[in-house]
Amino acid sequence: MPLDRSPTNHVSYWASSEGHARAIVDDHGVEWEVYDEGTWSIQLALDWDMLPQTSNPGLLFVSDIGRRRLWPCPEAWQSLGDADLLGLLARAKALN
Repeated sequence: MPLDRSPTNHVSYWASSEGHARAIVDDHGVEWEVYDEGTWSIQLALDWDMLPQTSNPGLLFVSDIGRRRLWPCPEAWQSLGDADLLGLLARAKALN
């Protein structure tokens, strides 16, 4: 499914409560995968080189240029539009 890069505030990619990522693209064309640490799966854990924060989970944003985490993970983040998720990305703290 191609990623819709239009600036409208809608869900443009898949999201799931079973631990799947959601993809968003920022204004610089960088694609970020968004994960809820509270619903991580073994498949996602194998892709990460860090352990998920299972107590007090956050929302992870992962791209080729870096990783960021936002605490706490907002409820119903999967239903937020891309513009809202990009706003959360701007508030997320960089992970080293």
